[in-house]
Amino acid sequence: MKRIHVLTAGFTTSNGQAFLMPLLLHQSALRDAGIEVRLFSRPSPQLADCDVLMLDGKYFAPRWADETPAVLEEIAGYRARIDNLVFVDLLDSAAWDHARALPYVKLYCKSQLLRDRTSYLRPLYGYRAFTDDYHRNWGVDDQPPVASEPVSDPALLVKLTVGWNSALADYSEWGAYRMYAFQRLPLRAFLRFPGLFVAPSGPRTNAVSCRIGTSYLRPTIGCQRVRLAALLKDRVAAGRVPRKDYFAELRNSKLALSPFGYGEICYRDFEIFMSGALMLKPDMSGVETWPDLYRDGETMAAHRWDLTDVLDRIDEILSNYGRYLEIAERGQAAYRRYLSGEEAGWLFAAHLYSIVEKAGAADQAPQSPSPALAPVG
Repeated sequence: MKRIHVLTAGFTTSNGQAFLMPLLLHQSALRDAGIEVRLFSRPSPQLADCDVLMLDGKYFAPRWADETPAVLEEIAGYRARIDNLVFVDLLDSAAWDHARALPYVKLYCKSQLLRDRTSYLRPLYGYRAFTDDYHRNWGVDDQPPVASEPVSDPALLVKLTVGWNSALADYSEWGAYRMYAFQRLPLRAFLRFPGLFVAPSGPRTNAVSCRIGTSYLRPTIGCQRVRLAALLKDRVAAGRVPRKDYFAELRNSKLALSPFGYGEICYRDFEIFMSGALMLKPDMSGVETWPDLYRDGETMAAHRWDLTDVLDRIDEILSNYGRYLEIAERGQAAYRRYLSGEEAGWLFAAHLYSIVEKAGAADQAPQSPSPALAPVG
């Protein structure tokens, strides 16, 4: 049995919830795979008594800005106690601002990573690849300007590995309320994966949904949404509506747009998958993530970052909706498979074991409980 200890800030953020929920809800599958997980909310003498120690980056979040040397010293102290130390970065985007942690850990685990790892060797304006792109190509500036810290040594890039993204949480209509309740009364009954999925093939009288916020503190983050809303203003209602009405609209829509927000992956992505609409999203081919639900023409449809093809893509999809309906069905099926399907626990356990293996603590990879189950994708 491989013991994984996790020092975590808990269910205090949405990303933290998606990080922790599969660790708790898939405990049976993890045990079958030879993995035992224990969560710690504070340092303990038993914390490093394990095969792999994972440090939730959110645990250090309040101290990064003003106490960076002390945080790095603390991380180095954990590495002195256990070699298989994994830093888990739960920031929204595939970029970062904690590059200085790399030398002190065995692995640096992120929900999503840029496929071109050499991108991390230079500063990214606005901390993100897409904000850097909009700054360079659209001339969008932030005040004050900020940039990610580049990796100082290319040899450190081998430490980067993909964890699991924010897909594995409850994004149902009532999910946010259950999470609110769990934070105040941590009963396991409040933790569940959503069970309501609306078939894409059902009656849908609304063509396009694009209920998006456009107010962000930094223009480089919000500019994609602002321009998208301007493009669609004569075709699609974009104003905010109550949560119940929002889900009702998604379930009645053929197509739903999901632009980038603070990161490339948004909660709206999973709301769209559950609602059965086809997701149209900025190109994700440059992002590596798990589970990989972002395959253009297979599980979703993509448009260019500069939005020059958005209107044409919408028209083409609606004119050939029968063909694109199959993509919506595959996208929903893929999400359901990894979230709550029959093999979801094993898929997660196998992925977590691959991280354990990369950390150097693995002996033998877990076997699928059934030869009928498809391999991890």
